[in-house]
Amino acid sequence: MSPPLRTAIVGFGRIAAGYRDDPLMARYFPHASHAQALTAHPGFDLLAAVDPAPAARAAAREIWRIPHVVADAGDLPAGLGIEVAVLTLPPAARTAALAAMPDVRALLVEKPLGPTGGHLLAACARRGIKLQVNYWRRGVAAFRALAAGGLARRIGRVQAAFATYGNGVANNGSHLVDFLRLLLGEVVAVQATGPAQSGAGLPLAGDVDVSFCLNHADGSQSCVQPLDFRAFREVGLDLWGERGRLQIVQESLVGLWHAAGANRALQGEREVASDRAEREAFMVGEALYCLYDNLVEALQHGRPLLSDADNARATEEVLRAVLASAAAGGRRIGLARSPARLDGASR
Repeated sequence: MSPPLRTAIVGFGRIAAGYRDDPLMARYFPHASHAQALTAHPGFDLLAAVDPAPAARAAAREIWRIPHVVADAGDLPAGLGIEVAVLTLPPAARTAALAAMPDVRALLVEKPLGPTGGHLLAACARRGIKLQVNYWRRGVAAFRALAAGGLARRIGRVQAAFATYGNGVANNGSHLVDFLRLLLGEVVAVQATGPAQSGAGLPLAGDVDVSFCLNHADGSQSCVQPLDFRAFREVGLDLWGERGRLQIVQESLVGLWHAAGANRALQGEREVASDRAEREAFMVGEALYCLYDNLVEALQHGRPLLSDADNARATEEVLRAVLASAAAGGRRIGLARSPARLDGASR
């Protein structure tokens, strides 16, 4: 067995560690934070935490018992030999943080890659670093099974897809677009169906909400609408196939399957039993752990990454096109069917 990978978290905030303290999240997400997943996984040795905030550094030392805690990645001890770095800091600061860790073999970063993501990808390509991006739904085995033919076997070809998100298109909207790409295939065209709006309290600076439609390579279309999360939260999907319907609700915790059959009120016709559902609990709480498990397999055995840099780049290309369409008054914008891979960036 290979020794555990020497690991550092750079940016020790909520997704890095703080979500552990949410008692409701703990019911469904045993590994809600990076620190939880890393300390539970035998393939990693969490040796260092980096954050400029004194309170974050205190938590890293006192709660998580991390041996090396510093304010800046440049302050990490020489010779620490960090092999895996988890970057949860803003995109513009990531390349400098990586430069301070010369032995890194793999990164796991939060979305988005952002406008400066090309610099990080170029650095990874030069150094042969594998890059996983936390589009966490790709870590859910049930969702990968749906994408691999399970959805078509259960409800047939998708005729119509409706989706909701909130807290900004670059934030939860990016997770939703990535999920739609996973389940329905690559996006070949986009069209905004409303203007981009700067909602109050969006978590990412400069983010907006916008409604839009995506055209997928298989001919299906998904229509997406933002919600005001101050009223309630939902990042959800409603997929209508030729033989039934699947709703993925409660932010992907639950699936509701509705079968098609004889219409109860009109002879000779058929209906979907939307008032009767077979409920399925999706094991999304292990998704982050699974992404780390996949990262170990990629490093040790050359397995493909589940959410690599090229995938993240394709999702962000869709988002940029959505915003461009909104700026152009809803003009339809076509996209390449198969975005070119970045040589060496994610292998």
